Amino acid sequence: MNHKLVLLCLFGLNFQLSSPIYACTLWGVAGNTSLDGTLIAKNRDWTPNHQQSLRLQTPRIGYRYLGLFADDGHFKGLKAGVNTQGLVVLSASASSLPRSIREADRERHGVMAQILQNSASLDDVTAHADDLFSKAKPVFLLLADRYGLMQVEVGQHGKYRLQRIDQGTVAHTNHYLDESVLDQPQHVGMSSAIRLARINALLAEHDTPWQRDDFTLISRDKNAGPDNSLWRLGKAHTLASWQMALPLQGPARLHLILANPNQPEQLVDLTLDSKFWRQMDGVLAPK
Repeated sequence: MNHKLVLLCLFGLNFQLSSPIYACTLWGVAGNTSLDGTLIAKNRDWTPNHQQSLRLQTPRIGYRYLGLFADDGHFKGLKAGVNTQGLVVLSASASSLPRSIREADRERHGVMAQILQNSASLDDVTAHADDLFSKAKPVFLLLADRYGLMQVEVGQHGKYRLQRIDQGTVAHTNHYLDESVLDQPQHVGMSSAIRLARINALLAEHDTPWQRDDFTLISRDKNAGPDNSLWRLGKAHTLASWQMALPLQGPARLHLILANPNQPEQLVDLTLDSKFWRQMDGVLAPK
């Protein structure tokens, strides 16, 4: 039995051997083991058939935010963001549920922009969790402020689970860790299971104080081949890696690897201080 099948047996889950292409890997570190404050990251994996941009947005009401957007293709919109208050929201597709289930209730909606516009902290999100997540589509979210992390699993029919992390590490891929928020069995993709095991192993093996640059090394990991690695070049490509440091003192910092199809890879490093937020709205990284 090869190492991938051994890994799947260890999980003991209901697997689908075809790997959904709609996938991402989320991870973070909180607490005093980090030299750079709260750290949070997302590798965005998707079909390489569209372009992305980094944009500053000012909503009609609420906080301004900086977001990574898919500009075209079938699933346009916000994929990662941070607002003026230093609250970060990252998403991953709940692709262990069929798309027909995820899209079945037309009254349910995405919540990323709503969170960024209306919440200044994880405490704010917790206080309004029922209003936010009971009406949301199935999705996985990882949020951060300078004091810690929050993992959210939104399931079916208004059920959701929150986990606050003030100390330690957290990771998520594209299947539910708590199936109590579901009304039916999920089908865990091989890629999701392998990526979750790999990111958790890399987080556990790290034995020095964390820095934001450590997340860049993790994001490039190609340990399990083109379809199942953290950095993917198979059916799906890793199109972006969003990595942020949120220190207790001082402004947040963003390191973005933008890998738009048929374009040279672009590295974006931003310090999100008051000068940054005085800029006009618009595209900061090209389509």
